[in-house]
Amino acid sequence: MTRNLFSKLIALIAGIILLVVAYNHNQKSLYEISGSAYGTRWSISSTEYISDLHKNNIISIINRIDYVASNYKEDSEIAIINFSQGNDFKISSDLLNILIIAKDVENSSDGFYNIMMGKVSGQLGFSPDFNNTLNQVKVSSYTIDDQNFILYRDSSNWFDLSSIAKGYAVQTIHNYLKENNMNNHLIDIGGEIIVNGSSIEDNWKIGIQDPSSISNKALKVITNKNSSFLAIATSGEYRNYKIDDNGDKVSHTINPNTLKSISNKILSVTVLHQSSATYADAYATALNVMGLEKALDKSNELNIASMFILENDEIVYSNKWYDL
Repeated sequence: MTRNLFSKLIALIAGIILLVVAYNHNQKSLYEISGSAYGTRWSISSTEYISDLHKNNIISIINRIDYVASNYKEDSEIAIINFSQGNDFKISSDLLNILIIAKDVENSSDGFYNIMMGKVSGQLGFSPDFNNTLNQVKVSSYTIDDQNFILYRDSSNWFDLSSIAKGYAVQTIHNYLKENNMNNHLIDIGGEIIVNGSSIEDNWKIGIQDPSSISNKALKVITNKNSSFLAIATSGEYRNYKIDDNGDKVSHTINPNTLKSISNKILSVTVLHQSSATYADAYATALNVMGLEKALDKSNELNIASMFILENDEIVYSNKWYDL
């Protein structure tokens, strides 16, 4: 073998080694993208490469849903409906999907979940009221013609989709990633989470924050067993609240039956769902409104995996929780 041929062979072997090393490195790296939306942070971690095309498409999904569901944009689809004097509206497929699930949760929760609390929320200072002077009607509802994408409402009450929109956005992004053969990812929008597949060498691990701690200390760690899909949503009063003139804490979560902020011993509710982040998001709020006894009974009745962290640091689980 000539020296020239030997040198070429060595160079070829070295090149192959470098390619293998680079491949193995990429296989053990997490690709991450992040940004701001809905008044919070969002992030996606994946073992699979997230191209600029996919990143831009994901940002487009986030922005699209923001212009459907935001109460902070006067030109969003839901804000235009809120300001309108009409009672029937042609709506987008995104809004239709959100309203169908919201209605299902409203019915199955015995009315403890209601997305038509926008005026009360605005009056309490938890969402914009846009100088609204109309009173909230106590009993309020809506129906949907899902074949023709028509929304009918029975009052001038405002919709507030803050308890379901982030979950819907997380679910929509997950669906997009799956459609593009990206199966190993963690999606987080302001604490509404989906994990699917596995991380670098193991299942994903999610820490549930201790609501009584000012740090980000994890009180409970959740993992998606068998690398399965798992949606995780938490509703709580330990961050988003106000102090009134009497020094009392005013929760941002409203009981539709009283039109007042909730007051119970639950600090946070975490819901695990095996198929939908949208349902997880809505049910976390519904259970939080109910209070512990009703929420635990309802969780067991509907087979919902839920965890309740109480003011005395006690943790209570529904029956389904132990199956996941």
